[in-house]
Amino acid sequence: MTVHDDAQLISLKVSDDFNPWCAAGFNVVESNQGTSTTHIGEVLLRFQEEPLEQGIYAIGTKNLEGVFDGLTFFVDPGTAGRNDEQSNHPNYVSRIDHLVVTTSDCDRTTQALETAGIEARRVRAFGKKESKMRQTFFWLGDVILELVGPDTKSGDEPATIWGLALISDQIEKTVEFYGEAATQLKPAVQPGRFITTVKTRNFGITDALAIMTPH
Repeated sequence: MTVHDDAQLISLKVSDDFNPWCAAGFNVVESNQGTSTTHIGEVLLRFQEEPLEQGIYAIGTKNLEGVFDGLTFFVDPGTAGRNDEQSNHPNYVSRIDHLVVTTSDCDRTTQALETAGIEARRVRAFGKKESKMRQTFFWLGDVILELVGPDTKSGDEPATIWGLALISDQIEKTVEFYGEAATQLKPAVQPGRFITTVKTRNFGITDALAIMTPH
């Protein structure tokens, strides 16, 4: 297996209208080419509506291309420089902590990602024996890819992107910004961190969004 040391997450393609993301507190810039973008930290979100896709549907890295157990990766040269003004979001989000992927078969998806050169770094099982779940953590550069699924295979469906866990350095202001459109701040699984979940359906956003305090 060849490990891609430079599988840094550069961009994500999103098949959503960008207006709901604006309403949810993200600065989005419209380009002359018909593509709208926003930066979350160093990662560029490209809003490109595709009839056969929904929400985040493709993962841009420096050197990885192909479809691995249903997850589409493409090579992104990273030519679009970060726009600091665009990155200062009204919701106080500063960067992506992890990209969350769900699967019906953790072993199959893990094997596919490792064959692609993305090495599993840590595994965590939780829940009761009859419904035990598994989290497997991979690194896309400085962004975590978190794979979540049943500890025992439950089906043959391919892996899908579920959503994003984001970071806010001013989480109280983030919660204040969202008001009733976010859940009450509570302790995260990681000790010392706190988390809120955005009610994305309120805005018309396809993907799940959670916002956390920094590591």
